[in-house]
Amino acid sequence: MTNARPEARRGPWFTTSRRIALLVAVMSLSAVAVFVIVVRDLPGLGGPVDLPWWAWIAAFAAGEVIKVWVQLKRDSHGFSLTDLVLVAGLYLAEPTTVVVTQLVGVGLVLVLRQRQTGLKLAFNLAQYALTGSLAVAVFAALAPNTDWDSPWRWAAALVAVAAVTLAADLCLFAALSISEGALHLRELPHMLMLSLPFAVGVAAIGLLAAYLALQNPTALMLLVLPSVLLISSYRAYTKAREQQNNLRLLHEITSLLYNSDDASTALTNFLTSVRGAFRAEVGELILLGEDGAITVSRSRDGQEPTALLPLTHSAGIEQLIASATATGVLTARTGQVRGSRLDEYAAQRGFKDAMVSVLRTENRVHGVLLIADRLGDVATFASTDLALLEPFARHLATSLERGRLETDLRHVTELKEKLRHQAMHDALTGLPNRTLFLDRTQHAVHLAARNGLWPAVLYIDLDGFKPVNDTYGHEAGDILLQVFSERLSRCLRSADTAARLGGDEFAVLVHGPIDESGVHRVLDRIRKQLDLPIDLGARREATIGASIGVAFADAGTDIATLINHADVAMYTAKRNGRQRSVFYEAGLGDATPEKPDPAAELAAALDRGEFTVAYQPLVDLRAGRTIGAEALIRWQHPVDGNRPPDTFIPLAEETGLIMEIGEFVLRDACRQAVRWVQSSSSPADLLVTVNLSARQVTDPTTVETVQAALADTGLEPHRLTLEITETVLMQDRDAAAANLDRLKAVGVRIAIDDFGTGYSSLAYLSRFPLDMLKVAREFVDGLGRDDNADVVTRAIVELARALGLRTVAEGVETDEQHRQLAELGCDFAQGYLFSRPVDAETIMALVAGESAETHAATRVAGSPVAERASA
Repeated sequence: MTNARPEARRGPWFTTSRRIALLVAVMSLSAVAVFVIVVRDLPGLGGPVDLPWWAWIAAFAAGEVIKVWVQLKRDSHGFSLTDLVLVAGLYLAEPTTVVVTQLVGVGLVLVLRQRQTGLKLAFNLAQYALTGSLAVAVFAALAPNTDWDSPWRWAAALVAVAAVTLAADLCLFAALSISEGALHLRELPHMLMLSLPFAVGVAAIGLLAAYLALQNPTALMLLVLPSVLLISSYRAYTKAREQQNNLRLLHEITSLLYNSDDASTALTNFLTSVRGAFRAEVGELILLGEDGAITVSRSRDGQEPTALLPLTHSAGIEQLIASATATGVLTARTGQVRGSRLDEYAAQRGFKDAMVSVLRTENRVHGVLLIADRLGDVATFASTDLALLEPFARHLATSLERGRLETDLRHVTELKEKLRHQAMHDALTGLPNRTLFLDRTQHAVHLAARNGLWPAVLYIDLDGFKPVNDTYGHEAGDILLQVFSERLSRCLRSADTAARLGGDEFAVLVHGPIDESGVHRVLDRIRKQLDLPIDLGARREATIGASIGVAFADAGTDIATLINHADVAMYTAKRNGRQRSVFYEAGLGDATPEKPDPAAELAAALDRGEFTVAYQPLVDLRAGRTIGAEALIRWQHPVDGNRPPDTFIPLAEETGLIMEIGEFVLRDACRQAVRWVQSSSSPADLLVTVNLSARQVTDPTTVETVQAALADTGLEPHRLTLEITETVLMQDRDAAAANLDRLKAVGVRIAIDDFGTGYSSLAYLSRFPLDMLKVAREFVDGLGRDDNADVVTRAIVELARALGLRTVAEGVETDEQHRQLAELGCDFAQGYLFSRPVDAETIMALVAGESAETHAATRVAGSPVAERASA
């Protein structure tokens, strides 16, 4: 079965509803054709019992009222007792009377009792018209000129019923196939196995009734009592069975609210299960917080469920709640009362049908549980569904009233707000990040288009930041960025925005009205702050400058053009001597040299040999010695110097050059590892780790590349460990699993990098052939300071031990972190406490047993920022 909707394949016009309408039209035309060509001219049998037409209508209506419902996939089908009346009619009534009275009697029940309308009503009427005409035609064709009590005539009646049951099932199967998008053919025999025996059995009773009517009409009274008893017993049984199933379902689903430690998971599981119980496309839970906040949790067929998102448009829900509390009807469905508030709300949301229950307890209203869009275009919610929804809502309201779930939800909401803030702000400086800056600039430009108060953008690049970072380390660089961010914010008005775009680049949005003199005043304040020295700690100070580009918005510029103008002006300031400000003017970008094409520059760097490989030592925490290293790519640019990996690795992935860069790192790492093994007095555990990019993980040629590197360098496969991040694994799990299985067969080891920061799951730990987990530096950095980091790190180490995997801690910078990791039983560690990334010769000296003092210069205190990247 495919997940794709037919609309997506055939265009938006030919929708599911239109295709079912076309099916109904075909069924209707077929029914008319059979009736006009065959049924209309057939003579009656002239039996001794002549019932009036209204009696037949009543009989067919009564047969339709008594139904047995069978669920099939995402829709349900009802088998009625109309076949009993149909068989009797074949014997006792005129052919045209049988067809017309069946259609009228069933139609009255569908409209007046079941309240069907629209496409569903049309489908059912077309089905009954077609099957009634076919039954008469088949019966007349198989039993012409035979005796009343002839077994052949009995068989003809039963065959006619079987034929129309098959036709009805085919129509239903076609409708379900259209509604589902696809339905396996093996479901059709299952449907027939359910319907044919029932239909033929009912028809046999109809034959008995017809025979008694022909022989002795008063004998029909003998059938009344046993028939009533059988029907009553069966209905009682089905009702008890339904109640039993509903109680089981109620227990299973409501237990989801209590058996999960995570409120978001509990909510989404609950909604998904409730939606499945009612065979609905949409399930929503709208909660009214005590603080006035309104959130919505949603489960929709074919989409990932969401939990506790802010509800921006709540007027419709508030009106629903007000209407329900005013009338006292807390649980309702569409179609109950014409023009009700729920009908209006469903129409506004585009729902074909819906049920809603207001979650109210003695203390207050907690929210609303909404179930909408019954799956299948010929199905809708019934009163039995409404009766089942009410206890679901009662249990949920009780859970909210007890406070446990609501407290958890409040905590989750607060956490979501915190995460939303983190997603829009720079983690180091607390300033808005590029995303939030662009959003605010877009808003300012749109607002200026209406009021004429055009803003200005300042693009700032710090001059002298890199020497400070290289000389004093990343921790000192971080302090510098934080102090500058605070001083930059103090230079602005409260309405203006300062943002960190990345690295040492910042931007400022100055709201209008603003002119050159106003911008100059802002620039003067910034320059004065730049003139002040920055205390880096440990009796170190630094003073930096900035190249600043300024661009003004106007009616002819969009946000992209505005940012680009400020960027061009900033680069002009940098080329003209740095530590100056330049205002953008028309033609300024044309007058400056064109920036080199990044992809071409990257390819040229490969050809010119500008890439090198650095190695960060890997230390055995038990033995206290270096047992290998991680290979890290470096680009020594002839103009810019050392370019961080995060500035070119994404481009290499995009252009495909990552394959060539990756092979370069792999071969160098294998070659150097062979030298380390030869120089070591105890090389048993010696290894080298190499990062695989997303493209390498899924590219089938990666296996051959690894095999060739091992063969050409002579490195034993078990000494090579390939690192993959969790995010990379999830991009194409099947291709990744296939490649990793082949690599494992070669004999290399597989490690998960930054474990715990991506899609951590026991499922992929069992699916992929892993040997090692690398604890992310975020958790290591918090050891001893953050209880959560302690717990997570301990859990990762214990999980790895239970699965037989080794653990590596990244970013170890302090002796306290070293001590705690050793106590936890972590196997290996790497970080600035032991060494910065160094050349291969230094690693060879370390694994050969050279003393740590000899290489003390490689140990620094600092925070590693972007030291490593995928190769």
